[in-house]
Amino acid sequence: MDEIEQTNKMKILEELQKNGRASVSEIAEKTGLTRQTIAKTIKDMERKKQIWGYTTIFDIRLIGLKPFVLLGKIDLSIKPEEFLKKAISPKFIDDNLTRFGLTTSIFLHGKEELLGILWSKDIVEANKTVNFYKNALKPNLKELDVLDVMSIFRFNGIANPKMVEEWTNLII
Repeated sequence: MDEIEQTNKMKILEELQKNGRASVSEIAEKTGLTRQTIAKTIKDMERKKQIWGYTTIFDIRLIGLKPFVLLGKIDLSIKPEEFLKKAISPKFIDDNLTRFGLTTSIFLHGKEELLGILWSKDIVEANKTVNFYKNALKPNLKELDVLDVMSIFRFNGIANPKMVEEWTNLII
């Protein structure tokens, strides 16, 4: 890929990060690129799975849920092929969101190897999900802790518009 194409991609992605609903015309106005260049670049990135999808960022309490963070340790020295087969099965991947509310999962290198963001009704339901994962991913999942999220500063690059109010209520 040449430098111009990469620069165009960056400009387009920056605008889509700010507003995933922006029209091609709006992106063209803000970036100085032609509508044709933008449409072609977006279509190409979608085809190559460089753009994974589009979403709305909202306060999940509106749908009666709250966020929890999962942190875990994984041992891949025990039957790594079996672990991979379980973890990437289409049903397991689909169940992660639709059945268990796992909206984000990240494999890490460091003190913890697994980070997840879970949407659940309450801590009791979140702990039920943790127990499911502990059983489903035996013997590789060594530890999995659930943390109750008190407030979110920023999510997917978008600042929480109620951050000041939430933190004021938490601290004072």
